[in-house]
Amino acid sequence: MNKRSFWRGAFWLSIGALVSKLIGAVYRIFLPRILGDYGVGLFQMAYPLYALLLAVSVNGIPTALSKETAEKLSQGEMDAANHLAAWAEVFLAGMGLIMAAMLEVLAPWVARSVFHEPAATLSIRALAPALVFVASEAGLRGYFQGYQEMVPTALSQILEQISRVAVMFPLALLWLSRGTLWAAAGATLGAPAGAMVGLLFLLIARLKKGVIVLKRPVPWRGLGKLIQMAMPMSLSGLLFPLMFLADSMFVPEQLMKNGLSLHQATALFGRLSGEAMPLINLTMVVGAALAVSLVPAIAQAMTVNDRDLAARRVNVALRLIWLFALPMSGGLIVMARPLTRILYGGTGAAHALQVLALGSGVLAIQQVLGSSLQASGYGWIPVKNLIYGTLVKFAMTWWLTPLPSLGIRGAALGTVTASVITAWLNWKDWSHIVHPLESPWKAAAWPLVGTVVMAMGIETWIGYFPVSHGIWPTIGAIVVGIVIYFVLIAALGELKVLKGLRE
Repeated sequence: MNKRSFWRGAFWLSIGALVSKLIGAVYRIFLPRILGDYGVGLFQMAYPLYALLLAVSVNGIPTALSKETAEKLSQGEMDAANHLAAWAEVFLAGMGLIMAAMLEVLAPWVARSVFHEPAATLSIRALAPALVFVASEAGLRGYFQGYQEMVPTALSQILEQISRVAVMFPLALLWLSRGTLWAAAGATLGAPAGAMVGLLFLLIARLKKGVIVLKRPVPWRGLGKLIQMAMPMSLSGLLFPLMFLADSMFVPEQLMKNGLSLHQATALFGRLSGEAMPLINLTMVVGAALAVSLVPAIAQAMTVNDRDLAARRVNVALRLIWLFALPMSGGLIVMARPLTRILYGGTGAAHALQVLALGSGVLAIQQVLGSSLQASGYGWIPVKNLIYGTLVKFAMTWWLTPLPSLGIRGAALGTVTASVITAWLNWKDWSHIVHPLESPWKAAAWPLVGTVVMAMGIETWIGYFPVSHGIWPTIGAIVVGIVIYFVLIAALGELKVLKGLRE
C-alpha cells in the first residue's frame, strides 16, 4: 500500500457515496408524493430498528476486519489475512440470517410495543430480508477495505441504490390500491432487492481475486480477537442509530402532548427523518468516506509506530470536512424553504432542516475521530463518548419536543447538541492519548468566513431573482453560492489543504 492509497480510497468512496445519495434523492423527492407524510413515517419507522440490528450484526466486524487485514498485510502475512477474511465472511452471513429471521418473527410485537404503531408491521417485515444480504456485503467490503481497495465498495453502493430505486417505485405504485400500509411496505422491499444486487457484484469482484477457500483449521483465535476488537466498534455503530431509534420511539408520542393525533405526529416524524435527514446526509459524504478509509490507513501507521503520520492524516481529514461540509450546511440553512418546496412539494421540513444543518459538519467530524481512535487501538473511548452524547440526545429530545414553540425542531436540536459534545470529547481524547491534533476551530475559521460571504451572495441573488418563482432561480442561487465560496477560498489559499493528500 503506497502513501497515496488512503486518499485515493477516500476519493472513490466519496464519489460512490455521493452518486448513491443523489440516486437515493430520487426516492426521497418522489416517495412523499406517492405515500404522503404518513406513509413516509411508516416507511421510516422500520429503518432505525434496521440500522440498530445492522450495527449489532455487521458494523463492527467489517471495520475490525479491515483493520486486522491492513496490519497483517503491513507485516507480510497475506495468507493469514485471506484465511481470516474467508471465515469472517461466513460468520457475518450467518449473523445476518439469524437477525433477519428474528425481525420477521418479532415484527408485529416491535410495531405495536416499540413504535406504538401497529401499521408499521408490514414495512418492518419487508425490510428484514435485507439483513442477510447487507451482512454478507459487509464482510466482503471489510476484505477489500483492508487492502485499501475502495472501488468495489463504491461501485456496489451505486448498483445497490439503482436497484433499490428501480424496485421500490413500481411496488409502491402497484400496491397503493391496497392502501398506504401496503404501499409503504412495497417501497421498503427496495432495500433487500438493492442489497442483493450489491452482494452479487461484490461476490463476483471477490472471486476475481481468487476462490474463497475455507481452509482448516478454523482460525478460532483470530475470530475471537476479531470479535473482541469489533465489540466497541459495534457499540459505536449501535449508539448512533440508537439516537434515531429514540426519535422513532418517542418523538411521535411527545408530539402528541401538543394535541396532535398519532397520524399527525407520525407525519411530522416523517418530515424529520424522511425529508430533512437525507439532505443532511449529503453534507456528510466526505466525512463518511474518510472515516472508512482512515481505519486501515491509521492501523498501518500505528503498526509501524508512526503516530505523527497518523495525526497528519487525521488533521487533513478534519480540514477537508470543514472545507466541504460548512458551505453545504450554510446553503441548506439559507435555501431550506425553496429546496424542500421543490423536492417535497411543501416546506414542512424546512425548520427541522435548518436546525440539523447547524451541526452536520460536526456529525462528520465525530464520525472521523471515532473511527481514528478505534483504528489506533482505543476502541472503547468513542463508545464512552457516544454514550454521553446519546444521553444528552435522549434528555433534550424528551424535554424539548413537547414544547409548542419547538415541536419537531426539539428533536433536531437534541441531535445537534449531542454531536457537538461527542465530537469535542473524541478530539480531546485523541489529542491526549494518541498524538496532539490541530485545533478544529482554527481549521474551520476561513471556511466559515467563506460560508458567510456565500450566504450573503445567495441572499443578494434571491433579492433580484426570487426563488419562489420556480426551479431555475433556485438552481441559479446554488450555482452563485458555489462560485462565490470556492473563488473566495482559493483566494485565501485554503485549497492548499489538497496538497496534504499526497502524504
